[in-house]
Amino acid sequence: MKISEHCYIISGLSVEPPWSVNSGFIVGKHATLIVDTGSNYQSAQTIYGYANCAKPDNRLMVVNTEPHFDHIGGNGLFRDKSIDVFAHPGVKRNTNEFYQNKLDFNSTIPNEVRRKNKEAEIFFFNTELVNPNKTLSQNDVIDLGDISVIVHETPGHTPFNISLFVSKDRVLYCGDCIVTGYIPNLEAGNSSDWITWLHSIDRLEELEPEVIVTGHGYSIVGSNNINREMVKIRKILNKAIEDLRAPTI
Repeated sequence: MKISEHCYIISGLSVEPPWSVNSGFIVGKHATLIVDTGSNYQSAQTIYGYANCAKPDNRLMVVNTEPHFDHIGGNGLFRDKSIDVFAHPGVKRNTNEFYQNKLDFNSTIPNEVRRKNKEAEIFFFNTELVNPNKTLSQNDVIDLGDISVIVHETPGHTPFNISLFVSKDRVLYCGDCIVTGYIPNLEAGNSSDWITWLHSIDRLEELEPEVIVTGHGYSIVGSNNINREMVKIRKILNKAIEDLRAPTI
């Protein structure tokens, strides 16, 4: 769906139930920047198709906003096409972690016979672990021709999260730094990480975006709605810091 002059969102991509994950892309005069590649090869095909159709002559680039597999699982399709995948230097996963991810996914299948037959493998058809081949840092600028995208490091959800701000359109792609509808995933962190996360939200608020494309859930449009969602996630983080535990534990 087109959300501004240059920006698009691809929402509802498949991931471990009940979650869905969002991707998107930014179309410039000479290049199109894809934000996250989904959980698997099939999601990447969908993302590639939409991004390529928006402006077929453009060079494609990819950014991963974080290291979790629901954001990097489709990297292989893009690297097979010699498309560069950028991310924070810390976004490096190993094959054992990917194998465990597949086992965890299979365990979510309710039917015992289907679990024993490892039907989750169909979800990962053609999907292999492929790490980013390029790195990004704070305040890097990605030039797409007639529009630039600014990189902001926004750790907290993981130490390696980044957000992308399209100042010309006032659109922010923030990955899982902000989610809507779902309880944010705090399980992998501790109180120090959650304090860092609060600081990242403060920095994003200072950008004064008009649209936020979240990592999961619906996009947020308008300053009142953005403020409301930021208050909500701050409340969850502050409660976790006070209790010294994630809300889902």
